[in-house]
Amino acid sequence: MPDDEREGTALTGLESLMWRVGGHPGLSAAFGTISLLEGEPDPDRLRRRMAGAVAALPRLRRLVAPAVLPGAPPTWRDDEGFALDHHLRWSEADADGADEPALLGRAADLVAAPFDPDRPLWDMEVVTGVPGGRAALIQRMHHVVSDGVGGIRLSQHYVDPRPDAPDPAPDPFVAGPAPPEGTRVERAVVRTAERAGDLARQLAAATRWTTEGLADPGRFAVAGGAAVEAVDALRRQLLVTGPARSDLWAHRSAGRRLVVGSVPFEPVRTAATRTGTSVNAVFVTAVLRGAASYHRQHGEQIAELRVAVPVSTRHDSRTGGNAFAPIRVVLPAGDDLAASPHLRQVADLLRAEIDRPGASLMGRLAGLAEVVPTGVLAEVVRRQTGATDLVCSNVRAAPFPLYVAGARIISTHALGPLVGTPVNVTMMTYDGRVDLGIHVDAGVVTAPELLRDAVVGALQEVSAAV
Repeated sequence: MPDDEREGTALTGLESLMWRVGGHPGLSAAFGTISLLEGEPDPDRLRRRMAGAVAALPRLRRLVAPAVLPGAPPTWRDDEGFALDHHLRWSEADADGADEPALLGRAADLVAAPFDPDRPLWDMEVVTGVPGGRAALIQRMHHVVSDGVGGIRLSQHYVDPRPDAPDPAPDPFVAGPAPPEGTRVERAVVRTAERAGDLARQLAAATRWTTEGLADPGRFAVAGGAAVEAVDALRRQLLVTGPARSDLWAHRSAGRRLVVGSVPFEPVRTAATRTGTSVNAVFVTAVLRGAASYHRQHGEQIAELRVAVPVSTRHDSRTGGNAFAPIRVVLPAGDDLAASPHLRQVADLLRAEIDRPGASLMGRLAGLAEVVPTGVLAEVVRRQTGATDLVCSNVRAAPFPLYVAGARIISTHALGPLVGTPVNVTMMTYDGRVDLGIHVDAGVVTAPELLRDAVVGALQEVSAAV
């Protein structure tokens, strides 16, 4: 069994950070999706598929066990009383709760609700009774279980490329007993020593590089530029100073709203190809222009915004888990630029920030926060995310129709985690469409439909301008 599937495996540094601060108001790392289905999924079939997913994917049947030593990370432990019905639920929408705003509100409320720490950190709800014989599938998951890319791979265990696809061979799961306390302590000692050793090696390497450089100054001429650039990249990402760029979106509240929109994918892809940029750059540019339009309609001009962009560092086929670097960059809002030059400028700035040598170290350095008291750590995270105006996330799904227990997925919109920011816009490409999920702090973005219309219009504008 791979190390990341063994019971007692420690959370990574980034996962431990998200878990520790997630219990503080406004810092939850939960995310979710809402899918509109053509028809209602077969209950028995979906239950079989989810039972198979739980058997195949250990994190779906595990909970997070607290660290047993100071400075040690939390670990994954089997839920000995795991019951699928605690996580897979069915409900029927009444007349007042079957339209789109009600379903989106239901999804936002589910993602905002705290998880039970004594159970695995995911839920799935099928809502029947949607007009037109349709249904909605609402899912939520804590980010420590998986990032967006891992979540898409996870969904392959219960979605199919055709409505009559056969079920895979069953692989029943039986929870084992929790490791003895002595074993957990021994493992924690080993993990703490390993992480301390990693830090010591990093410090030793830095000291050796500096000493050798002083003895041979010519080394600095060769390697100094790259080293300074790496340190500067880490400083830029780990310690953002100054307030957020938007005064309109400066405060924070506990309210949550979700609005959604969709456009065809082909014009977006064509725009990226013709300009030599990327689909992600087209998307981020459109969000910036939409945000600038929203500010104008509220009587404010905004020149630039600080944007957080999760960049995948996943290089394997592993399902679940987290492999991303959270990059933050100040980008022009585009008020004084035409769409095409704005796109090229945003693409260049994004590429430069992503390519900085220190960016890939972010996830590993997050583990050093385990020695910081949780209250202090939460305040640091709150101040850093409070300096971020919005999050843009791009997740690629299948380019063809998919089915859940026989019901075709019409659309899927994501509720990306806010974690102290006022806006998360997640783009999911699926079956020739761009499905936008705009998850907002409702006390800050008081007219989310206006923001949605502005972003959709800007995406069409940028795609048509080249």
